[in-house]
Amino acid sequence: MVRIRQWLPALVISLLTSGSVYFLTQQSQKKIAVVDAVKLFNSFTMKKEMEAEAGGRLSFYEHKLDSISMQLQAAKNSAVPAEHLIQNYEQLKAMLDNEYANSNQAINEAVWKRLNPIIDGYGKDKGYHLIIGANGMGSVLYNDNYYDITDQVINHANKVYEGNR
Repeated sequence: MVRIRQWLPALVISLLTSGSVYFLTQQSQKKIAVVDAVKLFNSFTMKKEMEAEAGGRLSFYEHKLDSISMQLQAAKNSAVPAEHLIQNYEQLKAMLDNEYANSNQAINEAVWKRLNPIIDGYGKDKGYHLIIGANGMGSVLYNDNYYDITDQVINHANKVYEGNR
């Protein structure tokens, strides 16, 4: 009995110290997550809507190109000169390429402008200290999915977007 009383204060102090160290260690650890930026971008509803809208404009040019291409094929089988068709085709092809590039740039800028604050808010709300964008082409080349919150961020981003339309 006397021996227990001698060790009891030391045991209590040891347990309190261990508990305090554990608590402080847990508090000081940073909450980190990884998001597949390409999957997030491609799954964002706003991006899909903007692509569908742009697709209508682009399909107009594609149909015109197809029509001129068919006329060129027919002209090859006849003696009719097709220089004006070739010029029209080249001009229309340049317009399509330009519209496609402008459309992609506009979509990328608009989507990331909308996504960045949503991701910031998500990180703050969930207590993350760092959310790393990964897609296999940047600095995060491997991740074992332990830190991957891509699907949660996609769901959150689409809910926020759809609620603000």
